[in-house]
Amino acid sequence: MYDVPALLEEPALLEPLAASVRGEPPRYLRSVKIKLTARCNLRCVMCRYGKGWSPPELAGARMLEVIDELAQLGCRKVHFSGGEVLVRRDFEALVGRAAAASLKVTFTSNLTLLDKARAKALMRHKISSISTSLDGATARVHERVRGIPGSFRRTLRALRLLARERARRGRRTRLRVNFVMMRDNFRDYPELITLAAEHGATDVVPMPVDSKRDELRLSKRLIRAYNEELAPIVRARREAAGMPIDAPRVYPFGTDAEAVRESADGRYAGGYYRARPCYAPYLHMFVAWDGKVYLCCMTNGRIEPLGDLARQSAREVFTGPAFQQLRREMLVERLPACHACDMYTPENTLLHDALADAAAAGARAPRSMTGAPRRLPVVPTS
Repeated sequence: MYDVPALLEEPALLEPLAASVRGEPPRYLRSVKIKLTARCNLRCVMCRYGKGWSPPELAGARMLEVIDELAQLGCRKVHFSGGEVLVRRDFEALVGRAAAASLKVTFTSNLTLLDKARAKALMRHKISSISTSLDGATARVHERVRGIPGSFRRTLRALRLLARERARRGRRTRLRVNFVMMRDNFRDYPELITLAAEHGATDVVPMPVDSKRDELRLSKRLIRAYNEELAPIVRARREAAGMPIDAPRVYPFGTDAEAVRESADGRYAGGYYRARPCYAPYLHMFVAWDGKVYLCCMTNGRIEPLGDLARQSAREVFTGPAFQQLRREMLVERLPACHACDMYTPENTLLHDALADAAAAGARAPRSMTGAPRRLPVVPTS
């Protein structure tokens, strides 16, 4: 989902969302994630990509058309990911088309394939945010996760290239580092914050590993150790680096007993979706490399496709019967993958409160639209 607080300030957008929840086809699309490829040049321990798998991909010409169709649906943001996006030779052209369509453009890349020429080509376009991955503060830890010698050095070099090109062009592109937190690397988090800031990153995003493998996830004991020993250091390092210090950045596993227990089992939503719905299906969709469409990245390959952009338009899929049927079903019971997702709980809380207010007030505007949107409480650090 994209910029939910801004959405809540526009009555003309909130009422169509409420109508969609009541069963009408969505009238607009807010954001899309496009996984351009399953190919990858790394071999990460927690990931299915990068092991020689090279399934067919939607042709570049069709992908350009899809971007135009998304803009026509009112889409505000597109995020490109992989696999590794830089293995596609047309990647710069796709970014350029999205930027030309006035979409907010973001992408994720390990950046090991980025050179000066590609950095310059990409930064010619208005890119809002670029995310890369560092899974340790040293080459030894990072490459134990990523599987390829030299990848740590190449990612850091690419970060410096992008930071210099950003400064040269006067861009405001945010450079983010994603940190997949596992048993073997979670203690590197404080040092990684400092390292990332030194190389031009504006944020480090902790991401508890999405895996059914118990040996990768932190146990309850290790989560408690992180919360007690490392979280205060993390908060101080982030503050010193000028990075956000909201609760999900400092306490990615939660702090109460239920959240810790759920996180240890890989259910990072902390039980949120047992009682409340996710509104992403009404505002967002996910496009896989072959054009198949899913609700979101968590449902990619875990449910039957909801459409196929190789033979359907984006509008036909997003407002079509398969999407509508799954929306109805998810109001009654969430999918198993929902409970492992911690991406949208703050946004869903804002939307849930605003829609409840609107329903209770009838024709009157909800409080969230007449003032500052409610925010989730920040977990105290002492």
